Amino acid sequence: MQALVFEDFGRVGLADVPKPAVEGDGDALVKISTTAICGSDLHVVHGRIPGMTPGSVLGHEFMGSVEAVGRGVTRFTEGDRVVGSFTIPCGECWFCRKGFFSRCPDQRVFGYGSFFGDVNGAQAEYVRVPNADLVLHAVDPALSDERALFAGDIFTTGLDCAVEARIAPGDTVTVIGCGPVGLMAIQAAQAFQPSHIFAVDTVSQRLEMAQTFGAEPVDASAVHAPSYIQDATDGRGTDAVLECVGLIPALLDATDMVRAGGRISVIGVHSDPELPLPLNMAFVRAIDLKFCGTANVIGRWDEALRMIADGAAHPEEIISHRMKLGDGVRGYELFSSREALKVVLTP
Repeated sequence: MQALVFEDFGRVGLADVPKPAVEGDGDALVKISTTAICGSDLHVVHGRIPGMTPGSVLGHEFMGSVEAVGRGVTRFTEGDRVVGSFTIPCGECWFCRKGFFSRCPDQRVFGYGSFFGDVNGAQAEYVRVPNADLVLHAVDPALSDERALFAGDIFTTGLDCAVEARIAPGDTVTVIGCGPVGLMAIQAAQAFQPSHIFAVDTVSQRLEMAQTFGAEPVDASAVHAPSYIQDATDGRGTDAVLECVGLIPALLDATDMVRAGGRISVIGVHSDPELPLPLNMAFVRAIDLKFCGTANVIGRWDEALRMIADGAAHPEEIISHRMKLGDGVRGYELFSSREALKVVLTP
C-alpha cells in the first residue's frame, strides 16, 4: 500500500509499505477514506519529537471504515464508519478509569515513533488501530468526512483548551496563534458566549480566517500585541488567554495580555526545558496558569461531535488544500512553508 513515511529529519517520502493486519484481540484494521497533515507531524519530521525510525508511517488524523476486527473488539464490526483518536490510551489504568485518558502513562500516539509506542500512522491506505473499542468513534452518517475528521484531534484539542480556560458568558478572550488548533480554539470558545475574542498571529491568511469565525484579528507583526490588548480592555487585559503556539515568547506575552485574576490555558506544545517566568508578577496578579498537556480527545469527543452536528462549529472551513495521498510530500512542503492552512489527503 502507499504511505507517507519519515525518511530523515526534514524529509518525508511516499513509499510502498506492507498493508497492516489485525495483530491483537483489541485491534481493528481501518481502510482510510480521509487523513490530514497536522502541525505536530512537523514536530516529528523536524526532530522536536525524537524517536522516529526511517520508513515509519506518519500521521494521526484519520477517518475510514472498519475492514477487520480482533476477537476482543465489541463496539465495531466490518463496514462501520469511524474517526480515530490521535492518542491510544491503555483504558485500564487509574487515569483512564477516571476518564483522564490523556494522562495515561502508557498512552501511545499514531506515527510518533519509539517514545510514543512505535505505532505506524494513518497517512496511508490502511491503519492498524490498537485498543479499537476506545480509540475509534462511530460517525453519524449525516456528517461528511471533512466535518467529522478533526474531532479526533485538532477541533477537540481546541475545545479542551477552551474548556480549561473556564470561559464564562460575557468574558473577553485572547487566542494567541491562529494555526489550525488556534482556529479551532476560537470556534470552541464561541460556544461559551464570550463578549469578544482577540486573535493574535502574524500570518494574514490565518488572521482572515479568525475574523470569519468572529474574532478580532491582531497582527503581531504590525502592533505590539500585549499593548494592543491592554489598550482595548481599558488596561485590564482579557479574562482568559488561550496559548496555542507552544513557544516561550507566546507564553510570556500571554502573561501580559491576561487580566489580574485571569486564566491562561496552554495547549501549544512546549519542549523547552526551562521557562523564565516572572513569578513575582504572576503571584501578585493572581494569574491561573493551566498547562493542558496532551488534549483529552477521547474524554471530550462526544461533546465535540455534538457541536459539529448541531452546527455550532465548522472545523472543515479551515481546509485550504485537498490532495491525493500520492501528492502528500508536496502537501508537507506547502504546510511547512505556511502556504497551506490545512491539508487533507485521500487515498
